[in-house]
Amino acid sequence: MPRSAPCRLTASIAAGFLLDALLLTGCAATAPTPGGISVIEGQETATPAIPMGDRATIRRVLDIARHDSRVMDDLTYICTTFGPRLTGSTAAEDAGRWALDQFESWGLSNAHMQPWGELGVRFDRLESTGEIVSKKRGRGSDDEDEWETDRELEFTTLAWTRGTDGPVVGRVVRMPESIDAVDPEALSGAWVLVPAAYGGRRGVRSIGFEMRERLDLRHSIRTGAYDPFADPEPEEWNGTINYGGEELPLKFLPQRDDAGVITGGRLTISGPYDGPIENVAQEDKTLTFDWPTPHMTSKIELAIDDKKLTGKADGEYAISLEETVPQDQHAMTRASDQILARVLEAEPAGFLSASLDERVWTTRPNNWRDITVADVPRDIEINVRRSDYDAINSRLADGQEVDARFNLHHVLTEGPIAVYNTIAEIRGVTKPDEVVIVSAHLDSWNGPGSQGTTDNGTGSSVVLEAARLLAESGARPDRTIRFILWTGEEQGLCGSQAYAESLSPEERSKISVAFVDDGGTNYEGGLGAADCMIDQLAAATAPVNNVFYSETDGKYLNVNIHSTGPTLKQHGGSDHASFNKVGVPGFFWDEIGRADYGRGWHTQFDRLDLAIPEYLVQSSACMAITAYDLACAPGLLARDAEEQAQLESVSEQQAISR
Repeated sequence: MPRSAPCRLTASIAAGFLLDALLLTGCAATAPTPGGISVIEGQETATPAIPMGDRATIRRVLDIARHDSRVMDDLTYICTTFGPRLTGSTAAEDAGRWALDQFESWGLSNAHMQPWGELGVRFDRLESTGEIVSKKRGRGSDDEDEWETDRELEFTTLAWTRGTDGPVVGRVVRMPESIDAVDPEALSGAWVLVPAAYGGRRGVRSIGFEMRERLDLRHSIRTGAYDPFADPEPEEWNGTINYGGEELPLKFLPQRDDAGVITGGRLTISGPYDGPIENVAQEDKTLTFDWPTPHMTSKIELAIDDKKLTGKADGEYAISLEETVPQDQHAMTRASDQILARVLEAEPAGFLSASLDERVWTTRPNNWRDITVADVPRDIEINVRRSDYDAINSRLADGQEVDARFNLHHVLTEGPIAVYNTIAEIRGVTKPDEVVIVSAHLDSWNGPGSQGTTDNGTGSSVVLEAARLLAESGARPDRTIRFILWTGEEQGLCGSQAYAESLSPEERSKISVAFVDDGGTNYEGGLGAADCMIDQLAAATAPVNNVFYSETDGKYLNVNIHSTGPTLKQHGGSDHASFNKVGVPGFFWDEIGRADYGRGWHTQFDRLDLAIPEYLVQSSACMAITAYDLACAPGLLARDAEEQAQLESVSEQQAISR
């Protein structure tokens, strides 16, 4: 966006002298600018002349942040006292109550734990260890065997799943490749090694999804919901027939002889027209048959092209079909499932699978929220890092025996279990009903080894420190600044979505902005905004620029405001999306810096040693000052046309439902 730098710079300098002289104790409602330099589209420029917060208050915030930051103290306490904080766990609830005490100790108002829903089961992961072990003979008696550790394993399991009843030692055996290879005696009490599939995966995250599907498959076989030995589902092709210009759904269930040639089957169109085909002939790449319907018998000719059938009915109506469940794939899947069924009958201790690399990625089962303890599947799958899997597999390939010991202390507590967001406020002086939201999610995944640091202890400690900075600086904003620590983010933005949807249309219209810090331990380096928001955000973030210098990075940790065009474009991966959905401007900070976010994301490496203190100091000050400035601005943050329409649409829908 073009702008006149000399004019704005002059106005900025003049306003700075004026504000220095006034030293206002509230918001600088009559001052033209908060001073400082803005960064817009990566370029330093004069700060837009928009009244913002009191300069003396901002100086105090910056002074406390630079010389007496507590952000690392809070982060360390969260990570070492509570550790990983799965939604609904005891640790998550305890951490929320501790945060509530912190807010209250700083004098914030309306501090409370707000329930957003219930879970069917509480899952607490306690001691979790795994080793490759070998027997060591005791000196006193040949019967006094004990196990010694050969190799410690790094691993994870799905949350909300069963553990072991104390330490379980079992022989590691490979998954049989055929029914004939199933040895019930060898499999009983063993840890079954699932074949690794390193190629063709889309990243370490895919492993968790595969674990979910395997858990469901084993449970279905165990409960009889799926019998892989029953008559197989028919081969199926799906597509359309163009009848009178309308595309109607078409399904084809062929029957084949032993040579794979189609000799019969059924064809279904739009429900009522369902029946067997007749006079079938398959020659080379052409398939012809008759299809009797209630009105007439149609003659159909189709060209066979690999997994597609295309042609016409009665030489007029275009047909296109694709193989939905390939015959060979279906047969292979059923054979694999039959092997699994026989393995389960042998009652193994559990299953071992391989991660894609040295990270193990923790996630949840498909039915995590509404299950009861009785519903939790009985089988265990342990996903080990790649080097551990390769070590086990190599020893097996050498013909050696491998024993593994796992102690998975999983505590499943019958619900309903209430789940909470933690909320507190600095009440607005003149416009208390208008709100700026500062937030992060307190929950994390709880895989063994994780402390929930960069996802999202860092964001939570930034929010806590922002609250302390403003409270200790004596900030008196015009609007209310509301601090919220969400839970349920990792399971689909549950806490923030419930909160946003609970607000009335009037309440939503009075939320200026909702900020979310959920990008790890990097610093708050920018915001992508609609064109109509650029100047306000540039003015609000200006006091942070050219203040926090990184000797390591060799630069100031500044805040770049950049355009996303006429509308606000944000990705939907965190709690800001819950607000965007209902027409409230929600922002996910650009996280800039040298951190390797992917190393800790949902893995065993998400520990305190990943935190970068200087970045978190900048983020705390940035969050506090930006929120304070916008809480003191002349008006709410401008909404783009799309957000305004969304807000009005949601309001209309709520009015109709009432």
